[in-house]
Amino acid sequence: MARAQVEVVAVDDVRSVDGQSMLREVSSLWMTQRVDQGMSPEAATRAAADGRLREALGRADVRAWVARVDGTAVGYAITSENPFGLSTQPEVAIDQIFVDRRARRHGVARALLTTVVAHAERRGSEVIVSNVPAQSREANRFFARWGFSSVVVRRVVSTSVLRRRLTPGARPELLDAIRRRRHTAAPALQHESA
Repeated sequence: MARAQVEVVAVDDVRSVDGQSMLREVSSLWMTQRVDQGMSPEAATRAAADGRLREALGRADVRAWVARVDGTAVGYAITSENPFGLSTQPEVAIDQIFVDRRARRHGVARALLTTVVAHAERRGSEVIVSNVPAQSREANRFFARWGFSSVVVRRVVSTSVLRRRLTPGARPELLDAIRRRRHTAAPALQHESA
C-alpha cells in the first residue's frame, strides 16, 4: 500500500480568514491530543476555548504547521525560538508535535519534522530541542529514534514547596498540623454560624 501524500502548511496569521481556519484545525487536533492523554472531552474543549492556544500562535517567536492528508488535518507541530532566552545561538524548540492515531505510520511526523528542520536552518539554528516528559515512554522513544539525545534533567517544584523549604526554621510537620486543624475547624464554624 502506497503512503498517502502529506501536505504541511504553515499557520501564518491567525487573524486572517485562512489563519482562523487553520487555528480551528490545530485546536481540534490539540483537543484530540489532550483526550488521548486522559483529559475528558469537556475539559479539553474548555481548555481550547480559553484562548491560550490562539494567543501563543499569535506570538512572533512561535510557529505552527498543520499536516494534511487528502485535505484532512491529521497532525501539527508548534515551535518556539530560544525558549529560555539565555542562549546566544538561535535555538528552535519543538513545543508540541502530534499526529492523530489514525494517521500514524504514514509519514506525517516525518513531514512535520522535515518542515521544522527547514525552519531551523532558515533561522540559523544549529540545534533543535524538545522538552519531553520523563514518564512518556512513547514520546521519548519517538524523539530518540530521530536522534534527539538527553542533555539535561529538568526539575520542577511548586512554589509553595520551595517557599516552605526556603523559610528558615519552618517545620513541615508543624505547617501540616496547622492545615489539618484549619480544615477540621472550618465545617464546625460554618455549622455554628448557621
